[in-house]
Amino acid sequence: MEESDNPYTPLLQAIQSPFLSKPLSVAVKSVLAGINIANIVLGSVYINGCPGQRLIPYYLIVLGVGSLLLLSLTCLPCGDGRDPPRTTLGLLCAQGALALFLFAFFIAGNVWIYSLYSEPWDSAGDPKWCNRILYLYAFWITTFFHMCFLLIIIAFLCLFICLCVLKSSLSSRSQTD
Repeated sequence: MEESDNPYTPLLQAIQSPFLSKPLSVAVKSVLAGINIANIVLGSVYINGCPGQRLIPYYLIVLGVGSLLLLSLTCLPCGDGRDPPRTTLGLLCAQGALALFLFAFFIAGNVWIYSLYSEPWDSAGDPKWCNRILYLYAFWITTFFHMCFLLIIIAFLCLFICLCVLKSSLSSRSQTD
């Protein structure tokens, strides 16, 4: 019995099917890789540039490295080009564990970044001082991710509402027939 005929793996088969077209997937992954490389570079350059919250540069570095690792794990099931690539359960578990770690670390980074929001950045003698470039980059990249999460949630809610309306219209149409 082939794996594709196995009735117990429909979810795994649905996960393995491509969600985006290949050129769009490459473009999105390239942009994400660029953002994560910028995270690593800025965190490394300004490693001691934020005594007010010394964990912000480390947050950028760990978030960048972890996200690049997760991005490379999504590129792993390449295949030979003839058959659709198969994703193993172990790889999916590794991706999930890494995504969960990055989510928890993202929440911690929010606390570190937004705790300095109203503090002065230009006076280097202040104990809450943080390099302006480092802080504003970390602030805006975190805020950008919040906006992306919000857009994804709104899109899923719209899809859910459309599916509920479609289901109710189909069920009412079947009852009248």
